[in-house]
Amino acid sequence: MSSWRHLSRVIVMQSYFEHLLRGKDIKGILEYNLKEYGEKIQDTDFVHHLITKMKENQKRIDKLIHKHAPEWPLEKMDPVERVILILGICELLYPEKDVPVNVAINEAIELAKTYGDDNSGKFVNGVLNAVAHDKTLKIKLK
Repeated sequence: MSSWRHLSRVIVMQSYFEHLLRGKDIKGILEYNLKEYGEKIQDTDFVHHLITKMKENQKRIDKLIHKHAPEWPLEKMDPVERVILILGICELLYPEKDVPVNVAINEAIELAKTYGDDNSGKFVNGVLNAVAHDKTLKIKLK
C-alpha cells in the first residue's frame, strides 16, 4: 500500500483520538492535521471518507469491539488501541474498493505497534481477525 495511504491512516487515527479525548469538532481537528502533516497525501477524499465512516458507525463498531474483546470494557481500554480498532473495523466493514482485508488488518497492526505498547499489535491483530472471521458480518476475505 502506498505510503500516502499509511500517512492518511495516521492522521485519521490521531485526529479521532483527539476528538474522543477532548470532545472537539472532528472536522476541524482533521483539517488542522491535514494542513500540518498531510502535504504528501494524494487523495484527501480517502481521509474524509474514512473518518466520516468511523464517526457515523462508532456505536456499531463499539458493539463489535465489546463482542470480540469482552474482557476489555471500552472505558478501560487503552484509548490508542480503541481508536486503532475503530479505524481497522471500519475498514473491514466499509472497505474502499482497492483495500483488501489483509491490508486493512496489517495497517492497523502497524499503527498499534508504532503508537501502542508492546502488546498492542497482538491485541489489535486478535480482535480484527475475530471481526474479519465473524460470519454474521459477511466480510469478504481476500
